[in-house]
Order: sequence, then structure tokens, then C-alpha cells
Amino acid sequence: MSHTLTVRPRKRHLGGEQRRALRLLACSPFGATEAVMHVHGFTRQMLAKLVRAGLATAQTETGKAIAVGRIRITDVGRRWLEDAAK
Repeated sequence: MSHTLTVRPRKRHLGGEQRRALRLLACSPFGATEAVMHVHGFTRQMLAKLVRAGLATAQTETGKAIAVGRIRITDVGRRWLEDAAK
């Protein structure tokens, strides 16, 4: 007996703070540091949810003395913002 399972992609439902974070990242071509995002009121856990959802990326940049975490919006995140604006 053969069974076929069809899975439809779920539409991501983001809260107002997550949408605000994506809009802030979309305005910055080089992304924003975790520190800047924190100053704007975004928690590390909320940013991690955006990364896990594929809407943003996080990477560590190492300078001479410190390592800085930088968050950038992905193409998927940009498309989500465009769709949400419609």
C-alpha cells in the first residue's frame, strides 16, 4: 500500500516586534550588530527565532580585539515583508 503525504509550507505568523526587527534589518544593507538590535529592544531569543525561520542570518565577525555578532535579513525575509505589506 502506498501513501503520499502532501505538506504545504506554512505561512509564517510574526508578531509586531519581529516585523519591526525585519524592517530595521531591511533598511540596513550590511545588517545590524546584536548590540544595535538590543538597543532597539530586541532580545537574543527573538532574533534567534528569525534566524531559525530562515528570515535572517547571524554571523560572527572577529576584529582585532572583539568578536561582533551581525544579523542580516535574508531574501526570504525580504519577500515575507513584501507579502505582509500587501
